[in-house]
Amino acid sequence: MSITLQIDRQQDMNLNYNNRNAALVLGLLNIDVEAGYGRIALAEIPNARRAILVALNGATPLPSVDQEVEFATSVVNQGGMPTIHRSLRYLDPGIDQEGVERRLREVATLLARASEMQSDISWY
Repeated sequence: MSITLQIDRQQDMNLNYNNRNAALVLGLLNIDVEAGYGRIALAEIPNARRAILVALNGATPLPSVDQEVEFATSVVNQGGMPTIHRSLRYLDPGIDQEGVERRLREVATLLARASEMQSDISWY
């Protein structure tokens, strides 16, 4: 699952992040991604850009998300001898503070471009 941020007037200008990273980055802009879609109106772009500047230059460190790993376990019976197999089921590498900073800068660039084009940004 992922969330795409896209300039409405130029849809090939977009960013795509997995849900957890998008929720973290957009949350720093005071945007709740719970609905799964939304819009940053042109009039709100300055506020979003300001929120990015505050996050990047604020007194508090940027948040991060730890890696998540899940394994699946199965028991296979071969000739009366049970064998336990463990396989990777899910891996989310997480995001460190540098990754959050990089994504905030990417979103800032997208917001600046949308502002220049006098366009809203949709996310879904």
